Amino acid sequence: MRKTSFLNTALCAGALALGAGQALAGEGSEITLKSLDGSVVLIGELQGFEAGYYNIIVSVLGLVRIEEGLVTCHSSAIDCAALVSSS
Repeated sequence: MRKTSFLNTALCAGALALGAGQALAGEGSEITLKSLDGSVVLIGELQGFEAGYYNIIVSVLGLVRIEEGLVTCHSSAIDCAALVSSS
C-alpha cells in the first residue's frame, strides 16, 4: 500500500511541475512594454503574467508590475497575445 501511495504522490508532483513549466514558458525572456502613447518604454526580463499584470525585472528599477491594458507588448521570444489570453 505504501508503494502505491508514494507512486501516486510522485506522479502528481511530476504533473504539477510539468504544468508549471508550461505556464511559465516565457519566463526569463526579454520583453518590451510600451505605454499606449509611446512616451514610456520598459525593456526587461519577464518574470510572469498574472491576473492581467506583467511582472518584469528592469535593470534600473528592479521588479515592476504593469497592468496589461496600459501597454503594448513586444518580444521576439514570447507570443504576447498567447501570454495574455492564457491568464
